Amino acid sequence: MNTKSPAGTGRQLLDADEARVARASRDLTLLAAALVSRPMDRDLHEQMRAFLDSESEPALASWDVLLARTPAQLKERISTVLTVQALRTAS
Repeated sequence: MNTKSPAGTGRQLLDADEARVARASRDLTLLAAALVSRPMDRDLHEQMRAFLDSESEPALASWDVLLARTPAQLKERISTVLTVQALRTAS
């Protein structure tokens, strides 16, 4: 697992797999919304192709890593992220 300790995360709150999945989800949501309003926009089609060519497989691999985590690992990870976030907010 790619999870780092809170002291070792610096400014990075998410591990590599979490960040990759979050970024892909955000990018795909933006593309999907744009495709709804502009379905025949060639630039959007190119952006989707570029995403599928370069980012799709790594994002899906990271998604598989996240899905393989046990409930105990997920609870621990959520606790770690919330603790780091609370510490950052308090400082």
